[in-house]
This record gives sequence, C-alpha cells and structure tokens, in this order.
Amino acid sequence: MNSESSVYHKRRHSARTTDEYLFNQLVPYLGNKRRLLHLILEALESTGTLNSKNGRAPIFADFFAGSGVVSRLARQNGYRVIANDWEPYSHALNSAILSCTEAPEFKELGGYQKAIDYLNRLPEVKGWVTHNLCPRNDEIYDPARDRLFFKRRNGMRIDAIRQQIAAWQAQGAIDDVEMSALLAPLLYSASFVSNTSGVFKSFHHGWGGKTQTALERIESLLWLTPSRFCAIGEPKKPAAEMWCVDAQHLANQMSSFEVDVAYLDPPYNQHAYGSNYHVLNALTLWDQADLPTPDTKGYKSGIDRAWRKERPSQYNSSKHAKEAYEKLVATINARYILTSYSTDGNIEAGDLLQANLKRGRVTLLTQDVPRYRVSKQRQSERARVLEFIVITDTHAKSGPPLRQLLGQLYHFAELGGVDTTGVSTQLALW
Repeated sequence: MNSESSVYHKRRHSARTTDEYLFNQLVPYLGNKRRLLHLILEALESTGTLNSKNGRAPIFADFFAGSGVVSRLARQNGYRVIANDWEPYSHALNSAILSCTEAPEFKELGGYQKAIDYLNRLPEVKGWVTHNLCPRNDEIYDPARDRLFFKRRNGMRIDAIRQQIAAWQAQGAIDDVEMSALLAPLLYSASFVSNTSGVFKSFHHGWGGKTQTALERIESLLWLTPSRFCAIGEPKKPAAEMWCVDAQHLANQMSSFEVDVAYLDPPYNQHAYGSNYHVLNALTLWDQADLPTPDTKGYKSGIDRAWRKERPSQYNSSKHAKEAYEKLVATINARYILTSYSTDGNIEAGDLLQANLKRGRVTLLTQDVPRYRVSKQRQSERARVLEFIVITDTHAKSGPPLRQLLGQLYHFAELGGVDTTGVSTQLALW
C-alpha cells in the first residue's frame, strides 16, 4: 500500500459511501487518526517492518484501538494485528472487521447479506432506546425533560434491530464474530443519524441544533449496510487477535514475547471515552439499564453514574496520566514503540519523550492539524495543534537527546502556527 492511498480525502472517503476498507463505516470519533494515516504509515516504513522479507507477518499491537482505523491500516499492510480497547463498543466495532478476511458465513441465517436485509425489514418496536433516548413527541418536546438523541422512528428501528440481534445470540444462531459483524453497522448507523455533533455527552437542543446544518442526516432513515473486510491473511483463520482490557493489563500479559510494533494512542484530555460514547456502549452491552428522567440532576445525557465511577482512565487525569504512561512504556515488550500524541495533551511533551528515551532511540514525525471543535461555528483562539508520532527503537540506545527533540517540536509548532507556550516552557525546564 503506498502512502497516497492512505491519505484521507473528505469527499472520496465519506464513511457512509466509500467502499474502501480503510475508511468504510468509521464512526465519528474524537482523536480519530484517519487524517494522520499517511504519517503513521511513514513511521511504519521507518521501522523496516513493512513488507517483511523473513517469511512471517510482523506483529502490530494496537493498545488503544478506538475506531480501529490504525489497526485497519496495519491489517491492510500485511501485519498480524493485536487490537485492544477497554471500551466495549470498540471491541464490537472492530472484532469482525479486523479478524475476518471475508464476511462471516452466517450459516443459520442464510449469509451475511440476508441477515442484514432481515434486520432492515423489521417492524419498528418501542423499547429501551425509544423510551430513554428519544423525545415523547418529535414535534412537541422539551429539551429539559426529553432526550433528543434520535428521532422516534430511528429509535424504534434501533430497538427492533438490537432486540433481534440479542435473540439470535440467545438462540445460538450467531457466534461472537457474527455478532460483531451485525453490531458494527448498527453502531455506525446509530452514530450517523444521531442528533449530536459526533459525541453522546450531549444532544442538540432541537433537531440539528441552532444552525440545523445536519438536519438531513439526523432525519434520514437508519439503514444497515454490510461491513467491508480485508482479504489479506489466511482464509478461515483469524487475521487479528482482539482484547477488551486496560492497556496496562495487556502489556503485562504480553511481556513474555516481543512484538514488532506497539502502537499507543492514549486519551489526551479529561473527557472520558466511556462518557462520550455511552450510547454506543449501551447498544453494545444491551443491559437496558434503568435511567432516571432527563430532568434528574446529573442524568440529562443518560450517562449511567455507576459506569462513570467504575470506568475512569488514568489518562484522562493530568495528575495521573504521566505515571500511567511511564509504566506502560516501561512494560511493553516491542522492538518499536510508536506513540501518537499532541501538544494539547495531559502529558507534557518533555515527560512523554523522557519516558520513551528510557527505552531506546527516539525520532519524531509531526503534523499540525485543526483543533477539534464541537461546532464549526465556534471559533478557537488556538485553531491548530501539533500532532506528533514518537518512534522508539528499543534495540538502539544512541540518538537525539531530549532537548534536541523538544527543539524539533518547538520548530514545527512555530511553522504550523501552533501555540508554542507548552513546548517552550518544557525547553526551559530541560
């Protein structure tokens, strides 16, 4: 795969319409690396693990898989993938798409396409989603007393489809991989028609928000289309190994053998993915938890309080992120460690680089990108951030010192018009 084919083009690679495996049905996702895939591919090329000549597929371990786009890139380039994320929705999104070289058989249901067609034809059902995530009336609603995540018709379609998938699972008509192949299109389609800007921590107050720029999408009918699969790999054998655990736990479990590349993309800030995508977790787990009404303090978005307390990530805390990262990097057994991070993250650049320098020689790749905004109408004083990839060769010990690496970040931040305050402070300290 050449670097040009990994470059994201907004119109050509629309997740809803593209047939390309790399971009098809990618959920809208904070920190999604689709715009940086060419840079990640360049990092992989620098390791020499691409197009391995030793007769075996190199192993690529993705510790924070998220939307799965980087693992898809690795799969498409012949790596044997180990993909992990401790959010259940990520496991559902990625299990079939990464592990299958072709569509699962669905022997009990007559094939994948027939299963999808059956789900699309189901009559609407008023269930958990309709009751908890939709208004009582699409035309007459109160945002203080109603949740407006979905139009009622789409809420009822989600209920019908998810109930049927659960029934098939209970009957033994589908296995875990087939379950993922059905859940992934449902999660993507639910994200597409949601009355949000991509995250579920809140919904628009009114359909499409003040500007109503996304009204056509929100009012469109939820419709499932089959996932795309990557044919590279041995037929009938899983092309990826899937985990749904804390990244440190996975590093501990894998410490006895060396992988070729470990890829780290930890959360950058205080916003927990479990809260941002709680609706996707609810659809994945289908525990149909009892939710207080939207006017109950702390429950407007319907995020289960027990879930929030049980699922904090150390990387969401500026107090604990540095220590968690240092421990993870020290534990990982890999020839190369690639870390994606940002000058906007909880971990200071100097601390992050220092942790990697303790493992080996460090080099950098950088790209300035637009800062994420919930709304295009909201302007930011700091419109761009510097994304960088830290490439650590754990078998090499000599390389650029920390101050030189920080100087490179400062230089590229200045060139990109990125706020350099944090990097310049680190330069002064080191």
